[in-house]
Amino acid sequence: MSDIRILPDDVSNRIAAGEVIERPASIVKELTENSLDAGAVNIRVAVEKAGRKLVSVTDDGRGMDPDDALLCLEPHATSKIASIGDMDMIATMGFRGEAMPSIASVSRMTIQSKTENAIEGTEVVVEGGRLIASAPVGCAKGTRVAVKDLFFNTPARRKFLRTDTTEEKHILDVVTMLALSRPDVGFELALGGTSVLSVRPGGGLPARVQALFGKRISANMIPLSHRHAEIEITGFIAKHGFTKKSRKEQRVFINRRPVEAPAIYRGIRNGYESLVMRGDFPPVVLFIDMDPGRVDINVHPAKREVRFKEDFLVARTVADAIRETLRTSATPTVSVSPNLSMDAIVGGAEVDYAPPIKNQPGFEGFDASSGVLPDIKPEIALPPPSSAFHSPSQSADSAEPPSCSGAASSDPSGAAAEVAPPALEILAFLDDTYILAQSDDGLVVIDQHAAHERVLFEQLMAGSGDVQPPVQRLLIPVTLEVSRAEARFVERHASEFRGLGFEIESFGRNTLIVRSLPAAVETGNAGKLISDILDSLLAGETKPKGIDKAVIAKNACSMAVKANDKLTIEEAKALLAEMAGCQLPYSCPHGRPTMINISKSELEKRFGRR
Repeated sequence: MSDIRILPDDVSNRIAAGEVIERPASIVKELTENSLDAGAVNIRVAVEKAGRKLVSVTDDGRGMDPDDALLCLEPHATSKIASIGDMDMIATMGFRGEAMPSIASVSRMTIQSKTENAIEGTEVVVEGGRLIASAPVGCAKGTRVAVKDLFFNTPARRKFLRTDTTEEKHILDVVTMLALSRPDVGFELALGGTSVLSVRPGGGLPARVQALFGKRISANMIPLSHRHAEIEITGFIAKHGFTKKSRKEQRVFINRRPVEAPAIYRGIRNGYESLVMRGDFPPVVLFIDMDPGRVDINVHPAKREVRFKEDFLVARTVADAIRETLRTSATPTVSVSPNLSMDAIVGGAEVDYAPPIKNQPGFEGFDASSGVLPDIKPEIALPPPSSAFHSPSQSADSAEPPSCSGAASSDPSGAAAEVAPPALEILAFLDDTYILAQSDDGLVVIDQHAAHERVLFEQLMAGSGDVQPPVQRLLIPVTLEVSRAEARFVERHASEFRGLGFEIESFGRNTLIVRSLPAAVETGNAGKLISDILDSLLAGETKPKGIDKAVIAKNACSMAVKANDKLTIEEAKALLAEMAGCQLPYSCPHGRPTMINISKSELEKRFGRR
């Protein structure tokens, strides 16, 4: 007897569902792509309980007759291709014929569809892949697919779903990408009965970009148009100096299909070359039109990844298009003043505002008449003479700075040792970046930027639980245009932001109003700070129970005094005084050392005195 058998349809469909249907956002993607292929002009997506309870997609496309409404549930049944030759010239969003049976196998699905000339429509009800009913129904032209109780028959898969916030974020990302790919089609997305995205058909790509991402991003994008070797590239790229903290704003489309392609990302990076710092990503919206035979979209069941026959040519063409656009586009320079609102900045290229340290809260009123660092706590005493160059041994990335009590103790009980605190006398400044100071043990070199980052980080992280950190009200609130995903994130976590000293309110669909900031943060460029914080928080999976305070604090550290900022002796002494209050003063929040100690014994060795 043979050991090999043909699997039943319900089993094979459920296996296929594991590849195609990863989460509720996958259902939204597959059903919405079907609507686009059906010629829909308006598409409405409604979601309940982050897709666990309901995902509904309604369109005004061609619709299906009774036979097609049943046939679409069969494995590999599709109207998109008919022969093997069609695989090399795919021009539709879908073509595999796996989505509908896969979705039906792991949910309770209802299809209502009607063609333009039909008197009545058809309703098909499927549960766990089994046909329950098929009957005539009164409905409008087009198709509505309602998917209820996702993974009801595969509880293990249901457990792998993330929080409602995370799943809704993925759904919003999917609809945003599809809406961006087709400005001629209207889209609406409702989450839990609330409309979070709504764009009308028509208006062109510039209007669609502004509607989806807000004025701030659209005002900092420049149009791109380039053609080479039958590859045509159009869209928008970021002006010089405008970057984000993650690649999620680099949106790429091949023949109007949202994709991920390493070759294109490489071309974007090469196009900007040295204009962008490592870890920063310029936003782009790139539409690449090319011969379908030169790109393979049948790499992944979800059609998310693509491969090119000529990776190098595509990457080089993208890089050339970006270089040419940046070279020929005149980007105005804006001089940012601490008193300017964000509205005065969005019209031109953003520049970092580096405030003088004397304007930072906590530095005013410091008595600088003494030349020593006052009241240094024993646990932050400088390294002993045996350590010539200090490297921090503790992680600086902890969400809550650990207590330093007992840090200088060798007593197994953990009691703090009595160490006489050394005094620091500032000697000079090196390259307006390093503070040179003398201690009882030798020479201490302090990185002013890293040191100020540590001070700001611990001041921001100090607030926890019911303790409200000191805040500063903005005399003129800052308005900030953001994407709908960012605005919704702020709506959900407004109380948590407030607990950290950020009072941010929604004002319309894509607008935020910033009314207060933590007292430790300079107010000069509050809009950019909030934007960077949102970029970092939305770059990955956020904490199930709220926002990550450490992410916020690290972004706020970008407001620290910079290298090459000229400090006065009083400002430098004030900075060292603030460091004396830190629990982990020897490294910045990103892990770089704030200071090194060159002991007298090390100097004597170097000069041959011993």
